[in-house]
Amino acid sequence: MQARQCWSVLEGRAKQVVTKLQTEIIKTRTTLQTLKESQQRLTTLYEEYRVQGQDSAVPSLGMQDAMNRRQFMGQLQNLQQRVTQDIGHAENALIRLTQQMARAELDRRKMQTLDELEQLAHATLLRKREQRSMDEMGVMQFNRQSAT
Repeated sequence: MQARQCWSVLEGRAKQVVTKLQTEIIKTRTTLQTLKESQQRLTTLYEEYRVQGQDSAVPSLGMQDAMNRRQFMGQLQNLQQRVTQDIGHAENALIRLTQQMARAELDRRKMQTLDELEQLAHATLLRKREQRSMDEMGVMQFNRQSAT
């Protein structure tokens, strides 16, 4: 007689879910790091253009150049806002994934505990059967000796 395998199968499935969530968390963290680096580059680029526009040592190339510069700086600000929004979305996704991971890990531990309890119950049942068999053999042997 073998122990039921249902808990070990469910534990295996729970491990797969945990592994999948770990992979997604790593991917989201990488994306978040990339977004933060992009945000830093955009901030640096914007500051460089802002300083260049205020620098009186650089001669003005005319009204069109000033308009192009302002338009470019506006586009940089729009990109910064978009990256900031994306960072917020990535952080929310990371929080959600972390919560899912905690629940999945809890489920995995439950399945592991139930599997261990099933194995323990099976081992106890086998020991009881073996003890009963040994007791029966001892009684039969005692009865044979008493009969002679």
